[in-house]
Amino acid sequence: MKVLWSRLLHLRSSPGALAVASGALVVAERHSRLVRLDPQTGAPLWAQNVEDCWGTTVVAGDRCLYLSQAGVLHCFDLHSGQRTWSAPKLRLRHYVSVSGSVAFLGGWRGYRPLMRVDLANGELLPGPFPGPASDSSLAWPLPVRMDPDRGGTADAMLIATAKQAALLLLDARTGVTKREWSLPAPVRFPDSGVAFSPSQDGRIVFLSGRRTVMALHPASGMEILWRHDRDLPPLPPLLTGRTLWLADDTGVTIIDLDRSACTEVTHLPHGATSGGVPVSGGALFARAGNQLIMVNRAGEIAACVRLPARIDRLLPDGRFLVHTIGKGHLTTIDISTTPTTALSVPG
Repeated sequence: MKVLWSRLLHLRSSPGALAVASGALVVAERHSRLVRLDPQTGAPLWAQNVEDCWGTTVVAGDRCLYLSQAGVLHCFDLHSGQRTWSAPKLRLRHYVSVSGSVAFLGGWRGYRPLMRVDLANGELLPGPFPGPASDSSLAWPLPVRMDPDRGGTADAMLIATAKQAALLLLDARTGVTKREWSLPAPVRFPDSGVAFSPSQDGRIVFLSGRRTVMALHPASGMEILWRHDRDLPPLPPLLTGRTLWLADDTGVTIIDLDRSACTEVTHLPHGATSGGVPVSGGALFARAGNQLIMVNRAGEIAACVRLPARIDRLLPDGRFLVHTIGKGHLTTIDISTTPTTALSVPG
C-alpha cells in the first residue's frame, strides 16, 4: 500500500464534495471550482466554476451533479465538463442520490423534505411520498437494484429515518412506497447521514439501534446478522462474504458469521475511526486522524500508511485504488502492493 498522488484543495472541502465512479474522480476545490481528475495521476481533465466547495458531488452514468451549499444543483457532462443545466433555490438539501433518470434531494437533519428532480432538465417532479418529519432526520437515501438476480436496474430508493423503526423502499419513477420492513430499532447513522453499506452479494448492511447489525436483500428480505455485546458508533458495518467488520474507537472486531467467532483487533493507533472500506483480503480503516490501516481476516495489520492530513472519508475506485479526502487534501492510495506479512503499527 502506497500513496500514489496527493492534491492540495486549497480549502477544506466537505467530505461529500468528492465523488468516485469507475474511471472517474470529481471534487470541489479552491472555494469555487469543480474539477474532474485522472484517478491514476491526479491530472485535471476539466474544470467548471461553482458557488462554493462545501456541497455534494455525485457521478451518475455520463452525468456529474454538484449541489452547492448555496443551494444550486448543477448538471455537467462527465466527459466534456459542459454544463447541461442548473437549478437554484435548493439550500439545506445536502443529500443527492440518483436512481435511473431521477435525483433525490433533501432529508438531511430534517431541514427539508425529500424531493425528486428530473435529470434531463432539473425540473421538480410531482407526487407526495414519504419524507422526514420536521423533527426527524433522514439517512442518505440509497439506490438499490430490484430483482438483481434477473438483471434488474437501480429503480428504487431505500429510505430510513432516525425515529421510525422501519425501512421504506420507494419507486424512483413515481415516489410510491413499494415495500416496508419493520426493524427492532431505528437505523443508526452519523450526521453525514451515511447509514448503508452495500456488500458484493447484493445485501445492504446497517445498524438498527446501537448493537444490532442487520442486512437487507431486496429479493430475499431482512435478516439479523449479529447482536454486539457493546454499543457501536454510528458507522456503517462492512460485510465481505461471511465476514463482518465492526469498528469503534477501541479497535476493530472481525466476526466469522458461520462460526459466530470474534477476533478483536486492539493493537491500533489510539483515536477515532472515521470509517472503512472492504479491500481484497480484508478491510481498510481510517484511524487516529491521518492513518490508514489495512487489517486482514486473521486480525493482522497487513499494511499501514500515514497521510499528510486528517481523513474524513474513504472512497474505493475499482480493485486497487482508494481515494481519501480531509482537511484540504485529496490523496489516492494504491493498495495493489500490499505485503502479505503482518506489520507493527506505531501509536
